[in-house]
Amino acid sequence: MTRLFYLFSVLVLFLTFFSCSSQPQENTQTIKTPEPETSIIDKRQDSIDFAIEELAKTIITNRNAVERLTEFGDSNRESKVVIYTNYGQLAIKLYRNTPLHRANFLLLAKKKFYDNTLFYRVIDNFMIQGGNSDDSEINQKLDRIGRYRIPNEINNNNIHKRGAIAMAVSPEEQSLGKKSSSINFYIIEGQKLPSYYFKQKEEQGKKFSALQKKIYSKSKGAPHLDGDYTVFGEMISGFQVLSKISKVKVDKYNWPINKVVIDSVRTY
Repeated sequence: MTRLFYLFSVLVLFLTFFSCSSQPQENTQTIKTPEPETSIIDKRQDSIDFAIEELAKTIITNRNAVERLTEFGDSNRESKVVIYTNYGQLAIKLYRNTPLHRANFLLLAKKKFYDNTLFYRVIDNFMIQGGNSDDSEINQKLDRIGRYRIPNEINNNNIHKRGAIAMAVSPEEQSLGKKSSSINFYIIEGQKLPSYYFKQKEEQGKKFSALQKKIYSKSKGAPHLDGDYTVFGEMISGFQVLSKISKVKVDKYNWPINKVVIDSVRTY
């Protein structure tokens, strides 16, 4: 009897265990939740990132300036620009023997960089200068184009006679390769040199070419700048306008009392 009871108990335990293990298992599969939609902030950031990437493809730096300007110059063959001012027009022929500077000036003109800027430095019998006139918009324009310098293209045949256009060079660059500013340019008004000028300078150790003596003996100019700045063009008309601007009243910093506005620069 006892043995029978024992076997019966074991059978009950076995059936109970089997029954429990055969019950449907709880569904432990992870329920996936929908991924959150991209927020407006994320979309805006994506747009900003894309814009920055696109800008990086076109912005000019010191590393790629030669490549970018050469490429631009090859596809933009104009060699004439007209600077429209509130005093009149200055027509300029750009030299082919300074291809980087020619391309740079065309690029800035086509991007309307100089539109509504100023001739901010004027010295009578010397030059008028435009470019970086402390305008708050200048930095914004530079952010879109790039901040760079242009390798010098100084040529002995391009001299600072009256009407010559050249790019400014910072003091530190005068001893580091004479690289030009990308935006600051000046146009020479100059002065007539006295007959003894060349003899006096040569006695001081300065040398002049036959071309310099020939041109400067007949025309106003600033020969002391030759060899230190890249002259990349010359005026072909508008000399009366140049003289008018060079004689405006200025303050102690050579800043015109009344604004000399560059309305626009156009290529032809």
